[in-house]
Amino acid sequence: MSKKITYNKHLEKGKFYIHSDDNGGQPALLYKKYDKKNRYFVVVFTSSDGPKRKVLKHSIEPEKIEKSYVHNTPKVVKRKDLGRNELKGLKINKEDKKTIEIIKRKK
Repeated sequence: MSKKITYNKHLEKGKFYIHSDDNGGQPALLYKKYDKKNRYFVVVFTSSDGPKRKVLKHSIEPEKIEKSYVHNTPKVVKRKDLGRNELKGLKINKEDKKTIEIIKRKK
């Protein structure tokens, strides 16, 4: 008999969680959720440049000087793709909030 994985069902909007994908994990900001349909809308951040990514003026991690990037479109993920715990210490700078709001409106 396999062990059932239990998740915290009460994810909060406006909090950062780890988004798991093929490349490992990246911080993601949860901004809309539909628990019954198992659909969660997130804005995914990363530390590497690439196609369809936009550079932020400030890093989301206050103690790091490295650049942060954000995907141009939000992702729709299932509950199993998000981490169990909230990521602490991450925040969006005032100058980057407008960019994030534009990305949220794309879906």
